[in-house]
Amino acid sequence: MIDLSIAFNKPPTDAVAYFKSKGYAISDEWHDVLTTAHAKAFTVARVQSMEVLEAIRKYTDTALAEGLTAKQFREQLTPELQRLGWWGKTKNEQGDEIQLGSPYRLNNIYRTNLQTAYMSGRYRRMLARSKTHPYWQYVAIDDAQTRPEHKLLHGKVFRFDDPIWQTIYPPNGWGCRCRVRALTEAQVKARGLTLEDGSGYVQQFDAEIVSRGSGEVKTTEHARVKLPSGDVMTPDVGWAYSPGQSAFGTDVAVAVKLGKVESTQLRAETIQALNNSDERAKAFELWTRKSIERIEQYQAAKLAGDKAGLRAFGPRPQHKTVVSFLGDNINQKLKDKGIDAARTLILSERALAHAHSEKHQRAEKALTLSEYTALSSWINSDKTNVYWDTKKGNMLLVILRGDEATKVIVEFNYRGEMLEQMINVFKVSKNDINAAITSGQYEVW
Repeated sequence: MIDLSIAFNKPPTDAVAYFKSKGYAISDEWHDVLTTAHAKAFTVARVQSMEVLEAIRKYTDTALAEGLTAKQFREQLTPELQRLGWWGKTKNEQGDEIQLGSPYRLNNIYRTNLQTAYMSGRYRRMLARSKTHPYWQYVAIDDAQTRPEHKLLHGKVFRFDDPIWQTIYPPNGWGCRCRVRALTEAQVKARGLTLEDGSGYVQQFDAEIVSRGSGEVKTTEHARVKLPSGDVMTPDVGWAYSPGQSAFGTDVAVAVKLGKVESTQLRAETIQALNNSDERAKAFELWTRKSIERIEQYQAAKLAGDKAGLRAFGPRPQHKTVVSFLGDNINQKLKDKGIDAARTLILSERALAHAHSEKHQRAEKALTLSEYTALSSWINSDKTNVYWDTKKGNMLLVILRGDEATKVIVEFNYRGEMLEQMINVFKVSKNDINAAITSGQYEVW
């Protein structure tokens, strides 16, 4: 099987960010935590101890960050699992023999998590380039190990926002080595490729799974792809999803679709409903709370000279969340400035760490935890003022509260990523804002 560490010329920061952003889920069998849940929760079959799960995650995290080989991963993790008693064979409540830790299982854990994390990171990078490279081509490794069904998709091209990618974006099963290549329109034409519409290819159905432990038959939602030729490609059960899209890209995909809605009123009402959603506000609050806790742990480790803490709690640049969808009025203002906006306002953990820096805290410019978690609601309020900084060439969102203001700086095409980046947020005085408007630096939108 492919050794993914060879593919990394340097530590894959986006893959590390994806893996670290996962929560935890404990299950008897892998199919108890299926598809999109795997994108947000780290789980290992038949692990009933949080201590064991923590150990497996810790060493898998290290393998990602440091580019360890499968052999190095096994050598580091095996003694720890043996110490915790999660090794060899045992019997379940039904008296059936089950396998706990083993070299084979550790190889599988290594390959599966590194490949999924790597493809999630690749999905994000491709999505950021979708304006210039909107066509994605499925690429299967052509050798004896490749599944014949996966070869059926080799070379096929679909638009990046085609719903088929929600089902077939790799990996599509245990040990799957398939990938996706991003192409420009000119490249598609030069290579004589055919662009297909896969929206009608996907068929949903209920798949049956037999529990190894109890023999119980369970059903789960699954999907297969039926091609115009009549051939059928079915991902392994639990793999008919896009790890990158589940973890981050769904909102971005929604934004792309919003831009295609012809009715101005319907588009405006949809954006308003999305921005004012209570569930969205709660999700943002949870994301921000956990990120701030992590940032403060990192800052404490920095003060203490704790190298292990610095490695464990460092800001994750690709750990991001969608804060808001941009309405037509702002979108048009940006177009007038020559900016083709993606309609999404993104906050990364790296930007949040910059906003919550020791420097901002000492100057009393940093927000409180409750203020950070309320940002999404504030930004989506009709009381938020929007300005264009004529000097720095970025957009400002300003929330006024008495004599104080919270200023949010939004950068476009930040570091080459074509998603609207919220790169800083801090407190200023209302007088500072008024002075910038009077001087002509801030253009009122």
